[in-house]
Amino acid sequence: MTAARLRMGQRSPGRRGAARELALGSIIVVICLGMAAYRSEFLSTSNIEFMLVDSVVLGLVALGEMFVLLVRGIDLSVAPIVGLSALVTGMLANSGGLSLVEAIFLAIALGAVLGCGNALLVGLLRLPPIIATLGTLFVYSGLMFVYTNGKEVNSVPSSYVRFANSEVVSGVPAQALLLVVIAAAVWAILSHTVRGRQLYAVGNHPEAARHAGITVLPIVASAYIICGALSGFAGLVLVSYSSYANSTTGTGTNIELAAIAAALVGGTALSGGRGGPFGTILGAFFLTVILTSVVFLHVPAVWEPAGEGALILLAVGIDQRLNRERVPQS
Repeated sequence: MTAARLRMGQRSPGRRGAARELALGSIIVVICLGMAAYRSEFLSTSNIEFMLVDSVVLGLVALGEMFVLLVRGIDLSVAPIVGLSALVTGMLANSGGLSLVEAIFLAIALGAVLGCGNALLVGLLRLPPIIATLGTLFVYSGLMFVYTNGKEVNSVPSSYVRFANSEVVSGVPAQALLLVVIAAAVWAILSHTVRGRQLYAVGNHPEAARHAGITVLPIVASAYIICGALSGFAGLVLVSYSSYANSTTGTGTNIELAAIAAALVGGTALSGGRGGPFGTILGAFFLTVILTSVVFLHVPAVWEPAGEGALILLAVGIDQRLNRERVPQS
């Protein structure tokens, strides 16, 4: 496969992605209107704001997961990365007077360092991604217990609270706008930079990418580092909004599975090489709408994991069908 053919293979997923995002957005609108017909308060300003805010942490982690999936990887360690970032920034804010700006940089740096651990295991040691990140899931979860030593974060400085609860206009949280801005930056990187095109090329066909002169290892490593950095930032957003974190933050919510589901539902291919940020955050909002609908319908919470699993199976099934349709006829 030539470099020109690699570039050609990157354009058509964009057109399919736009159509899929439009379809997903339409489904979200239909669900919201249907729920509003059942319970009018579903589309109240307070509930819309709640769903938008609830989508931010999941959306940030899902964006990171999207990078890893693009290069045919997977990251199961994002949950403790979110938790560690929330705990470290929250505790240092209370004990050491860590400013909000310092906390943002610390959260991103901490996440990137933990992402480096995954990058080394997958890139240098060539461990299967699911095994490597399953291992770091337990290692990082253990670090949370070691770091906290039974302590909790029960409050954060007022600047953190303002960061988490500010609004652009009534009912539109600043966090939601920030997520859209980050998604736009990711789109620009993936669509208009050499590194972005290389991510797609490596995911489409790693061996062909090598023959085209692309060094695969740094591309794969960068995906895991970015995933860690975004998950670290998500941890700061989470502790700022909830003003609480403990040794099970992140790990007790299956956020890693929800993030993978959001990316897949949003059009990211499990087989690599296809996906986009706007579809991913739409996927995160779709999951939030579904889970909020479950609450309004009084469905027992024990069914939530089953619903997320069903969505993953559905998204993977659709992805496999699309992959078969992409195979050129001889």
